[in-house]
Amino acid sequence: MRNLHESSIDFSSSDLKEKLLKPSRDIRSILRWGYPKFTTIRFVADHCQLSIEERHILTRVIIPPEKVISRIRKKVTCADIEERDILLDGYNVILSIDSLLKNEPMWFCDDGYIRDTRYYFSKANQAEDIEEALDEVLKFLSETHPKSVTFILDAQISRSGELAGFIRRKMKEKRISGDARTSKTADFELKAAGKNPENSLIVATSDGIIIDSVLQVLDIPACMMEKMGIEPVRLY
Repeated sequence: MRNLHESSIDFSSSDLKEKLLKPSRDIRSILRWGYPKFTTIRFVADHCQLSIEERHILTRVIIPPEKVISRIRKKVTCADIEERDILLDGYNVILSIDSLLKNEPMWFCDDGYIRDTRYYFSKANQAEDIEEALDEVLKFLSETHPKSVTFILDAQISRSGELAGFIRRKMKEKRISGDARTSKTADFELKAAGKNPENSLIVATSDGIIIDSVLQVLDIPACMMEKMGIEPVRLY
């Protein structure tokens, strides 16, 4: 397996992974005693004099132990979505794939999901020039044959309506059944639909808050990385 990310992070000079290994282990050990996640990360990060970027990586990667098992159990395998209805957290998935294509680090998190840290602060500043990422997502969907796919996009992000229309046209071209639309309460809508057992929906996202609320989750970046033979960065 090739590791795409040794070229995107200069491990030879910054040694980022090695630098974060001990703090990540210390944080996990403290969390097992029931201490709050963010307080613990701040305490260890202050002690290790970590940068803001390094703290954000630890925040994304490290998950409290009480959440790990339930999140892992919700994961649907890449091969098990044929003839299933998919509700897709639009910007979360597309921007993650955009990071992957741009050789940004993709982190294997404690709950088994793949996350990037490139868009940690703001989706709004990055939601442009993502056509290639969208094409790759649609290619994955066309090859896995879900029954339907619905993209939900945050309406607050500029030009989301245009993007939704563009996605609909692309889906039609690729003969993918479904829709793309905006929502002023995208996260709420994803959680509400995904936790209803009558819907039997699979929600595609890596957002931990959404994962905690829904019944079944698809990790599209993980599926695509597996197919491409790309290993994520692991902090253990």
